Amino acid sequence: MANAIEAPAGTTAEGPTSHTLFQADRPANTFGYTRQEQIEALHKLREPFAPTEIRYLPRVWCKACKNAGWNGCQNHPVAKCGKCKQKMPNGGHIDLAYVGHAEATNRLLNVDPFWDWEPLTVDERGLPQADGYKGLWIRLTVCGMTRLGYGHAGDKTGGDAVKEVIGDAIRNAGMRFGMALDLWTTSDLEIIESGGASLEQDGQEKPPNAAGQELEKLKAKVNAGWNNALSCEQNLHEARKKNLHHEEVPVGDLMVRIEDLLTRRINELKAAQGGDTERNAA
Repeated sequence: MANAIEAPAGTTAEGPTSHTLFQADRPANTFGYTRQEQIEALHKLREPFAPTEIRYLPRVWCKACKNAGWNGCQNHPVAKCGKCKQKMPNGGHIDLAYVGHAEATNRLLNVDPFWDWEPLTVDERGLPQADGYKGLWIRLTVCGMTRLGYGHAGDKTGGDAVKEVIGDAIRNAGMRFGMALDLWTTSDLEIIESGGASLEQDGQEKPPNAAGQELEKLKAKVNAGWNNALSCEQNLHEARKKNLHHEEVPVGDLMVRIEDLLTRRINELKAAQGGDTERNAA
């Protein structure tokens, strides 16, 4: 009696099973993700971070303030900044928005619980190997897609430097996926990439970055349309469109978000209009 011929695994007399079809739909090297699942998951990395997750790193741009030992100059007295919460030259510094290592890790876990990173090179002990600049190149893998990142610890040394360089590399690689990319304005990138040199030209001070200029323009519009509900609504829409609605502005002794300030004002104006209408109708 002839030996029975077994059908290859995953096939039947009718052809491939649904199991093999499902596998065929998955491109290579995606760790089980379909291309559509990959795209949808990676899009979540680009979602804006909540205001409570965003931190601010102050950077003095005024040369006179630097020459004065970071104590402020004639035009920029030192005061506590409402954004970075540090005592800095008022008007003589900018605040670079960023997310910390914990917030970045939390976002990666939410998108892909199995995300991972590995150093590009290791030493003879199998430990991550830094380059000649004491920086670290890594591969960050999220949802089956891998991209490079680079981290540096600045002036830190010892164990703190090791943790800093890893966290910086993960955030840098995450930015290649679009994570927190909206926090990096063109001016901020210029500052970082030039090491601060772009903030000074022939000894002359440059104005705050483009985001700061947009905020000042918006504040002027808010003041001009403060007593008009329609103007307040338009200004709120503009603030959201330009991602300025989370910015804080001084109101008396408090710092209030622009979105909260305008929303409250719109409700006040509409309530007043409603009251006038009811009285007129009566």
